[in-house]
Amino acid sequence: MILDRIKALMKSKGLKVDDLALKTHIGYSRWANVLSGKAKIRHEEIEALGNAYPEHKLWIAFGDTLPKAGQISPSIAENPAKYKK
Repeated sequence: MILDRIKALMKSKGLKVDDLALKTHIGYSRWANVLSGKAKIRHEEIEALGNAYPEHKLWIAFGDTLPKAGQISPSIAENPAKYKK
């Protein structure tokens, strides 16, 4: 689920809702509502996250990675040696 990936990204980067708002130029209250489940995520939030974290764009949107193309998950970023062949 995309919301789980966003929360995992926040945890791995040590982000809080206000950090997300600053990085994405989307309001604090909007992010707070999305993260709490009061509002559904829109394509604008997904696109803004992808622009703020381009190395995680594919993973944020679809849950997929393509390390050879630089598209990684936070877990790959935290432990790259584990994923090298």
